Amino acid sequence: MMKTKEFYLLKKRAMGVAFNLPVGTQFTFHDLNMKAHVICSTEVQQDVGRWFAYFVKHAPRVPFVIIGKDSSGNLIYRKVGPNPHHNSNYQKGGSF
Repeated sequence: MMKTKEFYLLKKRAMGVAFNLPVGTQFTFHDLNMKAHVICSTEVQQDVGRWFAYFVKHAPRVPFVIIGKDSSGNLIYRKVGPNPHHNSNYQKGGSF
């Protein structure tokens, strides 16, 4: 199945919102979707939501965990660590 550009745009923006949340924040994909400000069909939103759940469950070293479901049945996530791609250890590289 060919993904639309709306799928990739929403996925990129939702991931950006999620990684910029403070550690300890609880959220649903709906919260990310609202902050992403991407106009697309409900089908695309559901598809990206399913992708995000799969990503959290199966990708290594992601700073998110699934902690339960809300009253509507939506998965609730918690950010448990910083973005692994933004390491603030300045001693990793060479000297200046």
